[in-house]
Amino acid sequence: MIRNLAQLAYRLDEWLQTKLGRPYNALLGVGLVLGLIHQFQDLPKDFARGGGVSTLLIAAMDVALLVNQAGQFHQHLERRRTMPKRLKRRAGKDVAKAEGDKA
Repeated sequence: MIRNLAQLAYRLDEWLQTKLGRPYNALLGVGLVLGLIHQFQDLPKDFARGGGVSTLLIAAMDVALLVNQAGQFHQHLERRRTMPKRLKRRAGKDVAKAEGDKA
C-alpha cells in the first residue's frame, strides 16, 4: 500500500511538473526552504529539553529529517538546473526524427 501511494505521489509530481512548470518549482523550492528553516529552529529546542532516551530519539529523528530535506532540496535544484537542457535535447531529437522520417 505504501509503495502504491509513493508511486501515485511520483506520478502526480511528474504531472504537476509537466502542467505547471515554473510555478510548481517555485512552490516546491519555497516549501523546502521553509521546511529546512523550521527544522533548524526546532533542533536546539530538542537538545535543550534535557535527558532521557525519548528526547535523544526525537533529536536524532529531527536531524535525520533535516538531512533528508536538505537532500530533497539539492535534488530539486539539480532537477531544475537540468530540466531545460533535457527539454532542449528532446526537442532536438524530435525535430531530427521528424526530418529523418520525411526523407
